[in-house]
Amino acid sequence: MGRTVSDPLGKRRRVAIVLILAVLPYLNALSDGFTFDDGPVILQNPAVIEGLDVGRIFATPLFGRLYRPVTVLTYAVNQSTAAGQAWSFHATNILLHAVVSVLVLFLTSLLFDSTRVALAAAVLFAVHPIHTEAVTSIVGRAELLAALFGLAAILFAAAAETALSSSRRLLLRVASVLALPLAVMSKESAATVLPLIFLARIVVRRESFRSGVWRELRSGDWLIWGLSLLAVVWLRQQIVGGINQPSNEGASGLVPLSRMDNILAFVPAVDRVRSAVAVVWDYFGLLNVPLVLSADYSFDQVPIVQSWFDARWLAGALLVMAALATAILHPRPAVRFSVTLALLTLFVTANILFPIGTIKGERLLYLPSVGWAMLAGFYFVTLRRQPRFERIVLVVFCAVITLFAARVWRRNGDWADNFTLYRSMVQTSPRSAKARNNLGVALQLRGYDEAAIEQFEAALAIYPDAEASALGIGIVMERSGKIGEAQRWFDRAVAIRPDYLLAHGYRCAARLRAGDYAAAAAACRAGLRHQPANADLLKGLGFSLVGMNDSVDGASVLRRALNLNPADEEIRAYLERQSQSVRRLGLPVEVRG
Repeated sequence: MGRTVSDPLGKRRRVAIVLILAVLPYLNALSDGFTFDDGPVILQNPAVIEGLDVGRIFATPLFGRLYRPVTVLTYAVNQSTAAGQAWSFHATNILLHAVVSVLVLFLTSLLFDSTRVALAAAVLFAVHPIHTEAVTSIVGRAELLAALFGLAAILFAAAAETALSSSRRLLLRVASVLALPLAVMSKESAATVLPLIFLARIVVRRESFRSGVWRELRSGDWLIWGLSLLAVVWLRQQIVGGINQPSNEGASGLVPLSRMDNILAFVPAVDRVRSAVAVVWDYFGLLNVPLVLSADYSFDQVPIVQSWFDARWLAGALLVMAALATAILHPRPAVRFSVTLALLTLFVTANILFPIGTIKGERLLYLPSVGWAMLAGFYFVTLRRQPRFERIVLVVFCAVITLFAARVWRRNGDWADNFTLYRSMVQTSPRSAKARNNLGVALQLRGYDEAAIEQFEAALAIYPDAEASALGIGIVMERSGKIGEAQRWFDRAVAIRPDYLLAHGYRCAARLRAGDYAAAAAACRAGLRHQPANADLLKGLGFSLVGMNDSVDGASVLRRALNLNPADEEIRAYLERQSQSVRRLGLPVEVRG
């Protein structure tokens, strides 16, 4: 089927338009800093900051359960070329988003056989405000890379079906086979791209679904892509050790999921599914009317659906059924593909099949929104073909693009620094205990103690088991000289979470400073039961024993702490003083363990 519309712009101009519109709204993000999870993922990640070692990166999991070596590799490259320069990381994200937008242009053009639909879809994707979390937040890069390599795998495989020469066909297929594992090693959920590769091939061949699937099965080509995906699964198995219950993707990814991270992991399955379908309806609203956007939807910002008559659940269920009907029955294969792309790539992160690290996240819409953009571009062009709607549709489209780009520009400022980001989180997600706690920490670091306590108390009112907020209040109380009150809050934090090592450390240190050496020793030992090789707790225990006039055992414990943390000059100085005293007595000396 030939093209049904003229192409007055030309391929290069279309690409240029998409690139410009993908880059311009994000230029002010170059002045943003490192925020939120950028610390543990990048700034404190040895695989990133200790030199560009590709072998080490591919042999090291991220947060224990995640395996994203391609994403980490790009961080290491940024660090090696512009160490600690946030603008370099932001510029890379913007460039990646621009490339993804161009891939949307090419893929839509191939599937819909229309340059106008392709341009409309790519432009909508390029400026959509829902993407700011993925693009402006540096750690959102996993979404960008998964989309880039995932779309490339689909595009190359589909383009191979239309290639005129066998050599070009082979080259495109090889590129597709290589792109798929790169996508999955950028983010695990990109594995959903695999069936989309075969569906795209069927669409460009203009075959019916049934005959197309039968042809795919008979060809055996699926084995090649399948084996490339299995190779990544095998590699992940060797490095990470299998796929278990997911951990949170953020800084708390070192520990299992908590109720604050994703309450849906702790409710009955029926409530989880109902709530997850309701969130799909929320996503649909954000895609179409992206007014109130947030970087955090933790407990209790997203209500749990416990009734079959809940309006959000009913709307979401109707939406999913309508999408499934469209994916099966629509006469245009490209439309069916677009809906399938959106559903399939969202399904694995929607908490429907299993709970993931978050109840809701705008970054999770980055790849699924490609399907939305394709559909929106198609219907915009379809309406514009009606003579009576042509002018008004063009005006509406231009207005939408302008408003979207302005919304992106304004929201980029949320990632200027942690204080600004957390303040924005509280404004947009006031019922999020995590947002309240994070803002409390930021206020505390700035010396606004009363405001910090207000946020910590708000977090505890929402989620009484917010151990970090209890600890935060204790820290502020101790700084204010209210030692007894501080100790009670430290005790509460440990009572909420017995393995909370940071709280154990504060409990021990507070009692040590108060001269209650026996209580300090008991507090440190309580923490050491959870992590016997914790240098800070060993240090506290050692000085507590010294304070109790048990210098021999105290020095022995301090030597263990110094072995774990050789940079601790306080311990070294004490042991040196002790050794000098021993020398004066003519006894044998041991400074280090």
